[in-house]
Amino acid sequence: MMIFIIPLVLLLAVYNFYVVNVLNSKIETTNRNSIMLYQDTFEKNLSNADVYMSNLVSNDNSFKKLMFKQDPIDLQFYAQDIMNNYQGYFRTNEIVGGMFVYSMANALFYKTYSQNYSHNIRRDAEAYLKTMFKTKENYRSWGWFPHKIADKYYLFRIMGNRDTYTVSMIDFDNVIVPQSFSQSQGDGFFAFANQEGVPLTSIAAIKKDGIAIQRQNESYYIAGSAQKFFVVQNYSAQAHLHYLYIMPYRGFMFYLDKVQIAFLVGSVSILLLMLISFLLLERSFFRPLKRMMATMKKIKNGHLNATMNMDSGVNEFRQMSNTFNEMMAEIKDLKIESYESEMKKQQAELQFLQIQIKPHFYLNVLKNIFGIAEQKKYDQIQDMIILLSRHLRYMFQENDSLVLLEDEITNVQNYIQLQRMSASHELICKVNVDERLKDFRIPPISILTFVENSIKHAVAIHKQLIVSIQASLLENGDDKFVNITIMDNGAGFSDEMLALLNDSNPYAHVSKDNVGILNVIRRYNMIFLNKCTFLFSTSNGARIDIFIPYRTDEETRRV
Repeated sequence: MMIFIIPLVLLLAVYNFYVVNVLNSKIETTNRNSIMLYQDTFEKNLSNADVYMSNLVSNDNSFKKLMFKQDPIDLQFYAQDIMNNYQGYFRTNEIVGGMFVYSMANALFYKTYSQNYSHNIRRDAEAYLKTMFKTKENYRSWGWFPHKIADKYYLFRIMGNRDTYTVSMIDFDNVIVPQSFSQSQGDGFFAFANQEGVPLTSIAAIKKDGIAIQRQNESYYIAGSAQKFFVVQNYSAQAHLHYLYIMPYRGFMFYLDKVQIAFLVGSVSILLLMLISFLLLERSFFRPLKRMMATMKKIKNGHLNATMNMDSGVNEFRQMSNTFNEMMAEIKDLKIESYESEMKKQQAELQFLQIQIKPHFYLNVLKNIFGIAEQKKYDQIQDMIILLSRHLRYMFQENDSLVLLEDEITNVQNYIQLQRMSASHELICKVNVDERLKDFRIPPISILTFVENSIKHAVAIHKQLIVSIQASLLENGDDKFVNITIMDNGAGFSDEMLALLNDSNPYAHVSKDNVGILNVIRRYNMIFLNKCTFLFSTSNGARIDIFIPYRTDEETRRV
């Protein structure tokens, strides 16, 4: 579903972006055309002023006379002639607010204004110009430049020769706004800014609305703090000014026609309907389906108690949930029955294996007693019968599949003593068991089987047999293992026997020589669920390492 929604959202976003750009471009084009008209008119007046001032400096006889020292009467005549010339020029160029003439040779400074400026404006303008003339800078290279006079900016132009200058002062308030703007642009306004982006007109409004004028010539931009304004500006190299038109930005919806608004509303409505449809599908179909898949995954991982809890409004999902839960309950019951049957089967097999071992050992002991009886060693026979009775009591009274490790070790020592008395072998049994493992439980007669095998195969004439039994607790993080090691100093296992015993499936090679060992391995795997490891090796004799998962006595009894 999202495959269809995402492209539509992107398409709608692209369309809205396109519409906004098209509308803004139309507004920018309209305003820029008016700015160009405004700029063209303004710069024609500036060019007219440049021509007038240049002609005055080059061709006017009275202005040329002021370049040289004149007597007071002639000086007054020439100055007045220039003032009359200025007054005539005011009628042809309405943006000029004042004209000035200065002659350093005659210490003359005359001025005239096209309108009635305040005393402060006249005073500050005249003081500013007199100060400038004293610096003797190259004003010709300045061109038109703005300067602030009494909290208001004016545009100045200075031309002259031989320390005699004429000055034009342009009043921005006299600039005529194009009729198209004055009639149709509402509360928008024109403004001027210098090269650094400092506003020269409408300063209060620009500062109030937080409009930041950019120095770069962008086609248009949105500015303002609380209220947004659409700003179009153009830079004039002639006047060294930015022309700006600033109008409130009401958003692109304000400029859409009815067809565009209808299309936009329709697109948004369709998108909302699709989102609502997706949410309904998610709640009624996809969410129950995800829960179903999660439940099936749990069951696959062995959590048979997991059930489906459907809150879907779709009746078919509820029926499927109930049917699935009933089916899983039946499967669970069947699996429990199968597990119980398997346990009974394994228990019967385990008892059979234990019975398999008992006659074998019993017959060996009776054979040894018979040999001693032939030698008429009656005291030794009495001791052997006591040891044998202890051993048989351990064998026949213990019906559990597991015995304490301590009891198993005691029985092994009892068996070693029997062997010492029944034969001329020198037998030594060394035992080293971790105190924490005395209550650890293992299958009965398991260590004895390996000790018996060592005595059977490792005894040599005139050589003392040493059997070593060790039990230690190994810890690896949260995992704990019991390591039981049985070693002797005999000849060890043959290469063929090692390959057989260390095979991943040793039961495929059962013989009379290894049946006892394989029975032990089989019982360990049945009781500890195939989590035991047997390692057979030859190192100065036979060595058997058994690794068993550690369980406390209480945990073992629950198994």
